[in-house]
Amino acid sequence: MSSVPLVDPTQPRRLILLLEVPIEGQKKKRKKVLLETKLQGGTEITQSILDYVLEATKPISPANQGIKGKRVVLMKKFPLDGEKAGQEASLYIVPTVVKDNTKYTYSPGCPVFYCLQDIMRVCSESSTHFATLTAKMLIALDKWLDERHTQSHSIPALFRPSPLERIKTNVINPAYATEPGQTESSLHMGYTALEIKSKMLALEKADMCIYNPLFGSDLQYTNRVDKVVINPYFGLGAPDYSKIQIPKREKWQRSMSSVTEDKEHQWVDDFPLHRSACEGDSDLLSHLLDKKFSVNQLDSDHWAPIHYACWYGKVEATRMLLEKGKCNPNLLNGQLSSPLHFAAGGGHAEIVQILLNHPEIDRYEKARIYRMDGSYRSVELKHGNNTTVQQIMEGMRLSQETQQYFTIWICSENLSLQLKPYHKPLQHIRDWPEIFTELTNLDPQRETSQLFLRRDVRLPLEIEKKIEDPLAILILFDEARYNLLKGFYTSPDAKLITLASLLLQIVYGNYESKKHKQGFLNEENLKSIVPITKLKSKAPHWTNRILHEYKNLSTSEGVSKEMHHLQRMFLQNCWEIPTYGAAFFTGQIFTKASSSSHKVIKVYVGVNVKGLHLLNMETKINSKYNEIERAGDSNFVIESNGV
Repeated sequence: MSSVPLVDPTQPRRLILLLEVPIEGQKKKRKKVLLETKLQGGTEITQSILDYVLEATKPISPANQGIKGKRVVLMKKFPLDGEKAGQEASLYIVPTVVKDNTKYTYSPGCPVFYCLQDIMRVCSESSTHFATLTAKMLIALDKWLDERHTQSHSIPALFRPSPLERIKTNVINPAYATEPGQTESSLHMGYTALEIKSKMLALEKADMCIYNPLFGSDLQYTNRVDKVVINPYFGLGAPDYSKIQIPKREKWQRSMSSVTEDKEHQWVDDFPLHRSACEGDSDLLSHLLDKKFSVNQLDSDHWAPIHYACWYGKVEATRMLLEKGKCNPNLLNGQLSSPLHFAAGGGHAEIVQILLNHPEIDRYEKARIYRMDGSYRSVELKHGNNTTVQQIMEGMRLSQETQQYFTIWICSENLSLQLKPYHKPLQHIRDWPEIFTELTNLDPQRETSQLFLRRDVRLPLEIEKKIEDPLAILILFDEARYNLLKGFYTSPDAKLITLASLLLQIVYGNYESKKHKQGFLNEENLKSIVPITKLKSKAPHWTNRILHEYKNLSTSEGVSKEMHHLQRMFLQNCWEIPTYGAAFFTGQIFTKASSSSHKVIKVYVGVNVKGLHLLNMETKINSKYNEIERAGDSNFVIESNGV
């Protein structure tokens, strides 16, 4: 059995060919599978697979001509389970090129092109949208492609024309013979040398031959103009050349050299520390450091002294700037290059070793992982852009128990997404404008994505209630407080007042009558304990009730005043709120304003282990799934732009 994906990396998005089949026992639900065929023994595998792909794609291609693959590559073999245990399925890759202007028709029961990037966002071995074997193969394919992208020319090699396609014309030199005794007839199939020469002359009539390097490459071309330069003097007629004065060459050369000399003198006067580092003048450098010249100052080219020392290979100057000047070994110039970049670029091995041995050197790129209280931890990305969520979680220095409660989220102002363990966060940050456009109708230019450590939305409430670790409770508390103040936790007034009094106890400590009297809860203080939706409408009328409950909480002897106990009490009250632990997305509800028109209500769509919630963006009124079903029609549709 052979599964055959078709991938096209020359396009803006890589495409893959998948087939939708119904799930057994569920007529309306379907799952995606890779194309598969059985290979007969004794047949030529490559040609059999190419023929199969051609036949399978004929119904969807223009003029029923099918899609021709470039070649067949065996990627990996997968062991089968169940009744077919002991057998293997081979994953073959058939690269091809799909042009943008080609229109492929949809035909039931036939394969369809999907964006591979979109598919991988929702693909997992436990997903019901894909066959289990297909999911395993897709994950392996994504990893395989990432590995090939790190190898020079590996991906383009897949899409080169086959050798048969590349041979267009074969011209034989009649004067060439491999063996002394060969006759003309054996060499040229009966043609004499003169006949061969005349045929060659008939073919090669051009005086000059220029080889087109793009011929046969199948690369997409465009006639788009990259730049237009308009002559402002066009149409004004010929200029009066008598008014143009051209200085003598000697004067021009003298003036240019004087400008250069002036700039050099100016640089030496303005940046003496840079000059001494550049020339490796250790005595002058030490003297200037004693006078407290800044080692971090950037000159007119946005270079610091250590950049000059590393670029020009001045070992002692580099060592002095690091040890005596306490210069940061990771200091970046205006082009974001570090001293290590300069030393390596100049081939100065001794300076490279000095920098690598420095205790403060950053050996790896780092990413900031924020918490909901605004703090962050910088995590080393030992695999660069290919670092996965799982690897970042291991670098967060959390205990093994605490790690299971949290995961990495990518968030901007209007969209938050939980990432899967195998996702690569830096690639998601790079692709965030595209992802944001697919999932919302808002402007992606106003969104800046960051990585956050947040509660795993799949964490069962029963497990969370058993958590005793103070750090885990603190992280959960910070996130719950953030969601409460943003208005995502809709609850009766009494519950919100209780939560506000707990926040006062956590932030300000025990109640003091002289300090926490009437007027203490001004608008600024209320912002830190009351949801934003209640600030104007109800918060001013709550102040006495909040202070009263705050006082009772402080004076109660049965309540522990330890911080993590108070934070746990706050969480216990939040657990009763229906939208606790939900992931929120933006959406719209279309309701009938009249018989001929519809009204659009902007909402947040919350999803958690309790179900689906719709939250009005303006009023923050929450509607549960069962309430929506009873109030509306017997069926309703949730549409998404994602895969």
